[in-house]
Amino acid sequence: MLEFWWVIIAVVGVVLAIRLLGRGKMAEAMNKARQTGEVAGVVAVVEAAPEKKHPNMWDQAIGTLWQEYHREAALALMVAAARRSDAPVIQFWLKNAMEVEPELADQQFSDDFLEDYFRSDVASRCGRVSCCM
Repeated sequence: MLEFWWVIIAVVGVVLAIRLLGRGKMAEAMNKARQTGEVAGVVAVVEAAPEKKHPNMWDQAIGTLWQEYHREAALALMVAAARRSDAPVIQFWLKNAMEVEPELADQQFSDDFLEDYFRSDVASRCGRVSCCM
């Protein structure tokens, strides 16, 4: 019976270690994005996660950079996210950027990018919390 509990404790320890290491990688990547504007590390962490977590991870990373006024990095991450995901929350962020920071959005979002990735019909129905499809 004692061996059973040691196995349970070991399994729980491994699961916790994996979760903490995953968070550490995102924290590192976010710090680099804050300091340098380089978002490739954030993109790599998101893409390494299970696909069902991607929309929330994009939202959290973009939202954090946006709220902390690292707007250039947030916009660069929006571009990367839009090229990799069709999650409605990304449409929310693209629309938000164009409304709140139009000069920066003009610099980051080319006409070709907007034509290929921005879906105004989805963005007009979306908020950060939900999208009505």
